[in-house]
Amino acid sequence: MIIALGLEAAEPTLIKKYCSEGYLPTFKKLIEENSFSEALSPSSISSGSTWASVNTGVNPAKHGIGFYHRQLKSGTYDIVKKYADDIKADPFWKGLVGKGKKMAILDAPEIYPIQDFDGIIIAGWGGEALNFKRSSWPPTLLDEVIHKFGDHPLTGWYQRVPTDVASWKELLGKLETGMKQRIQMYSSLLMEQEWDLFYATVAETHWVGHFFWHWIEEKHPKHQAEMAKEFEDSILKIYQMSDDLLAKLMELRPDAEVIIFSNTGMGPNFSGRHLVPQILEQLDLSPKTNSGILPQKKWGHHSVKKVEDLVGAKNIEFVKKIFPERLWDKWTRKFLTSGNNWKNSKVFEVPADYTSCLRINLIGREPEGKVKDGAEYDALCQLIIDTFMELINPATGTKAVSKVIKIRDLFKGNLVNDLPDLAIVWKGDAPIDALYSNKIKKVAGDLGDKRSGAHLPYGFVAIANNKLKPFPDREFIIEDIAPTIMNMLGEQPTPNLDGKVIQREALPVLIA
Repeated sequence: MIIALGLEAAEPTLIKKYCSEGYLPTFKKLIEENSFSEALSPSSISSGSTWASVNTGVNPAKHGIGFYHRQLKSGTYDIVKKYADDIKADPFWKGLVGKGKKMAILDAPEIYPIQDFDGIIIAGWGGEALNFKRSSWPPTLLDEVIHKFGDHPLTGWYQRVPTDVASWKELLGKLETGMKQRIQMYSSLLMEQEWDLFYATVAETHWVGHFFWHWIEEKHPKHQAEMAKEFEDSILKIYQMSDDLLAKLMELRPDAEVIIFSNTGMGPNFSGRHLVPQILEQLDLSPKTNSGILPQKKWGHHSVKKVEDLVGAKNIEFVKKIFPERLWDKWTRKFLTSGNNWKNSKVFEVPADYTSCLRINLIGREPEGKVKDGAEYDALCQLIIDTFMELINPATGTKAVSKVIKIRDLFKGNLVNDLPDLAIVWKGDAPIDALYSNKIKKVAGDLGDKRSGAHLPYGFVAIANNKLKPFPDREFIIEDIAPTIMNMLGEQPTPNLDGKVIQREALPVLIA
């Protein structure tokens, strides 16, 4: 039996710190056994690409998912939401159907039920950000689980940021309650039958990282020393409950092989993406948007925040429940990006989370392309790379960007044009309120992101109760998780996967 436990956006350096302080005994044992290693994710494109990569074992240029919450629709200047059934590669468990494997796939992001599945699937019981309707296989299972264990306390929550001690305590209490329910639910389902694969995830590590990070980061503008004394152990509490969950599952099934992982890391949200449009304007790559009543004309980068401020997150949360989900998704994204000037730009910024993602207005790919593919495209990319790598953060007097990734060079696949062309990875050592260089006059502004924690490139992977020691001398990627689980199940990973089995003594990969 294989137990695969995914802790969403759990930060490996924080886990190591808490282990060294004696707070996470189960994880500490894994580290002591050299069964814990960081794993690189494609979160430079966006965190939205990571779970599709975990579940399929292929990179984003093969599955086509970037920032699925608000992703550019290829061949248009429209922003749309991508759903789990838009992923252009199958989750690894779909390839195991019909092979006599009893599988439980529980609450993992970016999944959907498969009819006639030999086992159970739950999509969206307690997801941090859903991209498929809450559902299950068998169809009645989700309702049965909610009846038995309760609904998740944050179901339907529009990520309203607490404003005082009481509301911060309320949010943390809901996360702790969700964890308690999750531990009960997973423990019960684990023992219902003899599974070949029990694949389950934890969303609370994701939520707590996004919203409570400033309580452990003194440099963050939202950090308040007195309130921090009240909430500085909030992330630790959720990580401890995750450690308890892992220990409980291993106790219930002591002979199971166990793989634990996170899809990406988490750190302080010190992004400079809010200043990118001003820099592109100085380079004459993107005309300045005229003022007007449409969101992008009036507020540009801050259109989402400004609308939320005007309407109120609580009101949005209420109204969202009234509309059909996909209708809401379509028209809110169309409205929030209305008034953009992308068709008249050589380069424009597309939505992302921590990194800044740029799209070249390419002739033959975009409806009104301005840049020829080939030498002109490459020269423009190099200009952008050079410009951003020279930027200085006045708060530190040092470089603000750690690297600029040319997506075509990093990822190979027939869906690479569904992705941004460039990803600017911010250094993340201090808040960015301004930027300048010898080439760029000083630009300034407020990030305005309600989340104090942001996704970092490295997640982790660990294996317990496994006779074959993992971790050869190479850097792991999160795409390794799918073929590794297949190998642990005694199945041959298919040759199209980008990930590799992370055990030394692995089954040979079939050659097509």
